[in-house]
Order: sequence, then C-alpha cells, then structure tokens
Amino acid sequence: MEKNLLFIRGIYDTIDLFIEAFTAAFTSLGCACHTIDVRDEKTAMARLRELIEAGTLDGVITFNNIGYNLSFTGGTSIWDEKSIPYFNILMDHPFHYSRPLEHAPKSSVIFCTDLGHVSFLRRFYPNLKQVDFMPHAGMEADLSEYGAAGACHLCTDGDGYHPPLKERPFDVLYAGSLSKYVAEGLIPDLGEIKDFDAFTLTQEVLSDLIRCPYKTTEQAIEEYLLSIGKQYTDRELNQWITGLRFIDSYATSFFREQAVRLLVEEGIKVTVFGSGWEQCEWADNPNLILGGKVLAPQVLELMNHSRIVLNTMTWYKNGIHDRIINGMLAKAVVLTDESLYLKNGILARKESCLEAFSLQEIHRLPQLAEGLLGHPGRMEEIAENGYLAAKEGHTWLQRAEFVYAKYLQG
Repeated sequence: MEKNLLFIRGIYDTIDLFIEAFTAAFTSLGCACHTIDVRDEKTAMARLRELIEAGTLDGVITFNNIGYNLSFTGGTSIWDEKSIPYFNILMDHPFHYSRPLEHAPKSSVIFCTDLGHVSFLRRFYPNLKQVDFMPHAGMEADLSEYGAAGACHLCTDGDGYHPPLKERPFDVLYAGSLSKYVAEGLIPDLGEIKDFDAFTLTQEVLSDLIRCPYKTTEQAIEEYLLSIGKQYTDRELNQWITGLRFIDSYATSFFREQAVRLLVEEGIKVTVFGSGWEQCEWADNPNLILGGKVLAPQVLELMNHSRIVLNTMTWYKNGIHDRIINGMLAKAVVLTDESLYLKNGILARKESCLEAFSLQEIHRLPQLAEGLLGHPGRMEEIAENGYLAAKEGHTWLQRAEFVYAKYLQG
C-alpha cells in the first residue's frame, strides 16, 4: 500500500538539500511525497490543511524539530491532534534543542546521528517514548550536468561523473566554519550560575576535552561536578549541560583550527570554505586559501574538485559526519578524525576506504596528508573503495529503507 509522507523544509540550505535527497529516496520506494516550506507560512499551512483533510498522511518527516508545534488552533500540535507520526531527525547534539524536545509531539520518533545522543535523550528526556539511531547520510553530485549557481544535480540513480583525482585543482579542502565565533553568542552570564563556580568549570572541562578528546562534553561536565562533590538531579544536570554547551563548540573549533593550521604551516595548501577563518592570527599564511562562505549544494560540487576532503567531527564520539560520506561519494580521499562508530564500521573493513587519525595524535596530520599526496596510486585506490563503501551503506536511500522497514511498513 502506498504511503503518503509530508516533508517540511525551510530553515537553511543544508536541511533543504537533505530533504531533497530524502524525498527522492522515499519516492523510489514507492511513497507519495509532499513538501511544504515554512518560510511561506500561509501557503504551507493551506497546503497542510488540504493534506490533513484528505486524511491520507502516514507520517511527517523533518529535521531539527521544524514544525514540531504547528497547530491550526494555537494549542495541541497537528501531529498529536490527528495522530500523525512525527519523524524528527536531529542533525546536531540534542542539547541545542531543549525547548522543542521538552514540548515534542507525543507521536514523535526522534532519530539521533550519534549513539551517545541517543543515550543523552533517553536519560534526560523521559517524555520521548521513541528514540532511535540513524547516522548521517551522504549525497552524490553528478558533475556531468551543471545547474545554476548555488545548485547541483544530485545523483539518485546510478553513478555520477567525478573528475579524476589528478585533474582536481584543490589538494586539500575543508568545508566548515570556525564555530567558536558562533559559540560566543551561546555563552551565558557565568556569574549568574550560583550552584558552582562556572568560570572554573569552563576552564577545567575545556582543558579536559583537549587532553582527552574521546570524551563527550556532557561526560566531562558531569565528571568535573562529581570531582567537586556536587550533588544534582538529572533535571538539574541537563539544565547545566544545556547552558554550558558553548564549551562543545570551543572544543570542536580548537581541533578544527589546529588541523588546518598544522597542514598549512607544513607547506600543504588547504582551501577552506566557511566563516571565521579570516579571523585566525595565522590567516596570512600563503598556503591557506580562503574560499568564503558557500551554500551546501556548492560544497558538494567543490568536493568533486578536491583530492583530499579534510574533516574534523562536530564532537561526534559515536557517529559520523555527512562531510565524510559526501567526500567519499565525490571520489575524494577523506582524511578525518576517528569515532567509535567509524572504528566499528568503515575502518573495520579489509580495504582502506578513508584515512583516519586520532585527535590525541593530531600532530601526525601533516605526515598523513603528505603520504597521501605523494602516492597518487594509493589515493585512487582509497577513493574508489570509499566511494563503493558509501554507495553500499551510507546514502539517503539506505536511511529511507531503514525508516520504511521499521516504522512505515505494514
């Protein structure tokens, strides 16, 4: 029986691209897919009313809580009022979304992209009855066709065209902003926190994460509180972790900046796209090429012009970032820090599908990059293996098949 699914878009370009890929995947599975864009609220609500009145919706799929509180009455959400499953995929750590999660529809199925995030929700949000793990997926751009600026053709059937590595102009690409400049806006008035010395906690936890980057931010915060004999409830701890989540962004940015700086100071050219890089004190290094801020579709295209796609996780300790899979699907060689999920999956394969390093040994990064760039044959082999591994298990089609089989079939 055909399933009718509604997809909600309208926050920023990356999620719009995820929606495009996920919609194509569910369509290929025989689902009827409808889309509304909350940037045009009047049109979106009119279309939503039409679909609701038709009584055919089997579920709504969205990212990062978009539309969680949509209502025709100003009270109960549409999803609870009509008993429509609300599939919500969190692409970031849940501590960024405390209010939507506290008021999530009762019909919610929450998907996390890191197994640690699943544990976090199950501990701190008992109101969420269905929480599951669904790792990031990748998208493949087909460079045999070109669209308008800021657009790309997603390859949803077969294999796309990817330029040979030897013809690609970028040695190393990093696509991502320095989030410490965003984190500055997340810092609360630490002096207002009376339960403990928040200034000392911030310094100690950040130092701990830099020394022991295998820890999660919430783990480091709780370990510090225990070390000073602080007692708390889970509710109090969650409030503190949420208020101090800027520490996570600072730790992420520390290693992100270190990774690029180490390479350029060793004479390796790195092209960076995203904001914040121009503010680094070493931004005048001639090996650092500032590409500026670009939209998500352009990033997919740029990866196809890069020999190495460099990644550092947004503090995922048991997940994978879409930058990794997108790089593999661009037939580039991905050079990334490791996670438990990577160790148990892609890195456990017999063939080399990417090159990984430990953040504790980030000083080895230039040696790894030089070893790749100096051996083009090995790079070709890794890039091909990575492409096949990503196509086999990490596309939006595989994620759609998972959701369909577990939550929609029958």
